[in-house]
Amino acid sequence: MAESLMIAVFLMMWIVLQVRKQRKIKLLAKRSWMKKIISIALAILLIVFFWSDILADQLKLITFVILILNLGFIKEGISESHLVKVGVLEGDLYKFKRIEIEELSNGTQFVSFYKNENNRLSMIFDTTQTELVSYFDQYDLLNLIVINVK
Repeated sequence: MAESLMIAVFLMMWIVLQVRKQRKIKLLAKRSWMKKIISIALAILLIVFFWSDILADQLKLITFVILILNLGFIKEGISESHLVKVGVLEGDLYKFKRIEIEELSNGTQFVSFYKNENNRLSMIFDTTQTELVSYFDQYDLLNLIVINVK
């Protein structure tokens, strides 16, 4: 039981840290409705198939379901000087070597943040290319931007 409580406490601490990061987002990335649907379906299936009569196991399962739902509904984007994305510990925009912006066919922008040639983080923004470029220009990141044209 103590193990289950510790897992739940650490998960809640992680969620609080994520919410604090999310509040700082200035430019919100587009979120996938499919990701939301899959996280809800997976959470329901886990509860249906793995529900137990043991309280400690119930707590572990509920903690895991909360984690899955959190990952499905979490906001991602760019704050003043950081990239806010799940799993990104060091998202300082000034540490990226290149920021690539590519316009997609539906008018959204596919933005890739390169730490090196083989390591990049990508997001889709529902804004114009000029708005993105002017946003990065506010923080003196214009020298990192590469615009790809199809």
